[in-house]
Amino acid sequence: MTNQEKTDKLFRGAKWAFQDMERALEQGEWNIAIRRAQEVVETSLKGVLTLMGVDYPREHDPSEVFARVVRERGLEVPDKTLKEIRALSATLAEKRAPAFYFETDISPEEARRAAEGAAKVLQLGLDLKARLLTGTEEESLTQKQKKE
Repeated sequence: MTNQEKTDKLFRGAKWAFQDMERALEQGEWNIAIRRAQEVVETSLKGVLTLMGVDYPREHDPSEVFARVVRERGLEVPDKTLKEIRALSATLAEKRAPAFYFETDISPEEARRAAEGAAKVLQLGLDLKARLLTGTEEESLTQKQKKE
């Protein structure tokens, strides 16, 4: 399987989890919404890392590796956005199992905030995927290197 094929599968999984998260929110299943939000974030970040040929960590929070690689490669993602992604991913990775097994109660507000964050991460992942595949990031990196 190529990196492109694996990336496509990861993003299909992220989109599926996103739809399932939306259904959970509609039905008031706050704990399931948290679990699915975590899956959206994890698979979106891993999808971008895979496309870039990065061997991501086999853990539920790949955000530190994602942030590091984005900075190293000069991809245009604001530091504030990377900080928000790291905070969201770490929080959701910590809550995923207790929420899924109903060892904790998730509030509607917490589930909605997680869903909003997951939506932003999925969109960023899809945007980065498109930019990387069309070569606009490569052009941007080459232009930056020429200026240096």
